[in-house]
Amino acid sequence: MKFTSQSQVEDMIYSSYLRAINNITESLDEQVRRPEFTRALLDLVGNPDRDQQYILVTGSKGKGSTSRFISSLLSHLGYKVGLFTSPHLVDFNERIRIDGKAISTDDFVRLGNIVGEEFQRIEDQLATDEYQGPVGVGLAIAALYFKENLTDFNVIECGRGGRFDDTNVLKNDWAVITPIMEEHVANLGADLNSITLHKLGIVKNKATNVYISKQKPSVLATIKENLSAHSAQYYEEQFGADSIAIGPVGTTFDIRTNQAIYPSLTIPLLGQFQALNAATAVALCEDITGGSLNRELVGNCFAKLQWPGRCEVISHDPLTIIDGAIHKESASYLAELIQLVNPDRNRSVTSIIGVPKDKDYTGVIEMMSTVSEQIIVTKPDISHLSFPTDALHIAKHFIEKSYEFPYLEDALSHLKASSSSEIIVIVGTQTFIGNAKRLFGQSLLDIGL
Repeated sequence: MKFTSQSQVEDMIYSSYLRAINNITESLDEQVRRPEFTRALLDLVGNPDRDQQYILVTGSKGKGSTSRFISSLLSHLGYKVGLFTSPHLVDFNERIRIDGKAISTDDFVRLGNIVGEEFQRIEDQLATDEYQGPVGVGLAIAALYFKENLTDFNVIECGRGGRFDDTNVLKNDWAVITPIMEEHVANLGADLNSITLHKLGIVKNKATNVYISKQKPSVLATIKENLSAHSAQYYEEQFGADSIAIGPVGTTFDIRTNQAIYPSLTIPLLGQFQALNAATAVALCEDITGGSLNRELVGNCFAKLQWPGRCEVISHDPLTIIDGAIHKESASYLAELIQLVNPDRNRSVTSIIGVPKDKDYTGVIEMMSTVSEQIIVTKPDISHLSFPTDALHIAKHFIEKSYEFPYLEDALSHLKASSSSEIIVIVGTQTFIGNAKRLFGQSLLDIGL
C-alpha cells in the first residue's frame, strides 16, 4: 500500500505495537523491547545513520528541553542540526526537525513510504507478542531525513529508558544524562539503581563523551561505579548554573564550565532545572568546538529559544505562560513557579484551564486555584477529546470568581476586553497549548534556531 497522507504514515508507525499489545504478558523493558528490530529496519532502508554524528539524551526530567538547548546552541554556532524528540503537541512532524523547522508533510509521507515497505517485511516475520517500537519506526524516518539533508549533528531524545530504547541502536559519541528519578518502575525496575543502569545503557564504549547533570547522591554513586574509567566524563561538579532566579522574563542564571563563565543569561522558560539543562548544553558544545563559546552568541541563543508548552513565557503584555499540565502533580509544580514569579501576590492572576474529562482536571483546577484570583475553564477550538461538563462547578468550589467560555479564543478575548489580569496562565492538554501558540501567532512547526 502506498501512503498518500500523513495520518496513514502515523497509523503505520503505531500499528505494530497496537497489534501486539494484547499479547504481551511481561512488563520489564529487557523482556519486552526489541531494539534489534529498529536496527534491522535502519539496515533495510540503507543505513542512513551510518557516518552521521549522534548525541543521545536520556534521564527522567528535562531530557526534551536539554535536547532542544543542545540543538539550538549548535545551530547558532553554524552547524546544521537534526532534532528528534517526543511527544509532539499537535502534529507528529514536530518530532523531527532540522534547525528548529519540522519536517514537511510531503517529506514525511515520501520517507514514510520508503520505511513502510521494509517495516512490513519485518512485521511479517514477528511473533504475536513481538513488535516494532513506534519510536524506532519514527526514528527510521528521521534518520533518512537527516542523512539526505546532510546534517552535521543529530540530537536524539531517548524514550523512557536507555539500554533497551529503540534510539540506542545509533552510534553516539556523546551521551547526556539528565536528573534520574523513580519512574516507570514496572518497565525499568523497582529501584533507582535499576533505573540508573537502564539510563547508562547509552554509554556504549570508552570513546563516548558523557555529560552527567545534577543527580541524587545515590544515583551519582551508581553512575561513577559503572562508567568506564577511560570514558571522557563530565559531571555536574565541572559545569553548572549559579545565581538562578525565576521572574517575569523567564529564568535568569549564570553558567560556569571548566572553560569559561557565562553571566546573566535568560531563557523564556520557567524552572531552576532549565538553567542546569542549559549549562549541560554549553559544556557539550564547548567540547565540540574545542574551547569557550562566544558569550553574546550564547546569550542571544537562550534569550530567543522556544520550547513550546513547557512552562513557556509566550508574551509579556500581559505576562502569559503556557504549560501542558494535565494532572495535579504537574500543576503543583507550575503553581510553585507562579508563586516565584508573583511572590507578593501583588499582580492578579487568571488561570485558563482546558483539561479533558479523562485526565485529572479536578486536580489541575485545585492547584491553580492556589495562585489565581480567577479561573476560566474552556477547551481548544479543535480536539477529538471530550471535555468535562462539571469543570465550572468544580472551579467555583475553589474560587467563586470562575467562568466558562466555549473556546480558548473566547476566553482570551474576554480578558483582553476586561484588562483585569496582569498574569495569564494557560494550562491543559497538548492540543490546548497548540491552540494557544496559534492564537499568539507562534508556529509549532518552525520554532527557530
